[in-house]
Amino acid sequence: MRYFLIIILSFFISCKGQDKEEKTNQNQKVKTYSAICSGDYSTGEKLSAKDKQWSLNKKEIDDLMKMSTEISENEWHFSYPVIPCNIEVENYSYKGKKYNLSINGGSYISLYDGKETKVLGCDSPECSKYFLKSKENMEESAETPSKSSQEEKKYNIDFNRNGILDLLTVKKNNSDVVLEIEEDNKPLFTKYFNCDSFEIETNVRYNQAFNIKLEYTNQYQKVFKKVVIPVFYKGNNLIIEKIFISNFGTSAKTGNEEWINKEISNNTTLEKLDLDEVR
Repeated sequence: MRYFLIIILSFFISCKGQDKEEKTNQNQKVKTYSAICSGDYSTGEKLSAKDKQWSLNKKEIDDLMKMSTEISENEWHFSYPVIPCNIEVENYSYKGKKYNLSINGGSYISLYDGKETKVLGCDSPECSKYFLKSKENMEESAETPSKSSQEEKKYNIDFNRNGILDLLTVKKNNSDVVLEIEEDNKPLFTKYFNCDSFEIETNVRYNQAFNIKLEYTNQYQKVFKKVVIPVFYKGNNLIIEKIFISNFGTSAKTGNEEWINKEISNNTTLEKLDLDEVR
């Protein structure tokens, strides 16, 4: 009887230990590497919020390494875009050796073992969601001229309240949004925005002329940042007093992923607004 009780007790202790081990593994977080960005594109294109938020976790990097193949310097030079954003990983094990990785947003990876550097390219369709830009198909670009997908929306608002409808025109051209403003049928100014979604809100509540609503997405097309800019008409100018920003991230209080809201005072005109300076 005593022997039987010992066996049962051992079984429960074993199960409890296994359960604890499973919970520990489930709670273990996957390490995430964030991009380091510096400068602008060689074409003069400015870094976007999406570029600066680019990141990969350990599992994603492992998947990329499996899909990538070594490429020649010639192929890298002519077929892969160079992005001013890199993800750095030290002491990564690859084919039995340790390397320092420099993963560029242009779909290629540099491996350095302390003596020499080799370059891997990731050109399969599955690779595109992990990078900022895909490998360029030189044959297609030579045969087919690039087409810019342009969308246009117009909004009529009497923001100076003189009985004449003023005009806001929003043009979406690739990654840029152009806001053109006319007051009393005369061009006032043109403003450029770099974002993934741009909307003018005319149904307002606090005497502002209109709201500007922006959204930014990551490489997986998920929204990680929202910005609302109330615009007032004062002293013959379109004025901004505050900016409301929501970032999706990990809360310092709860440790959970959630929308974190903040309000920033920013007394300026819409024409002079610089969102790159807003933190």
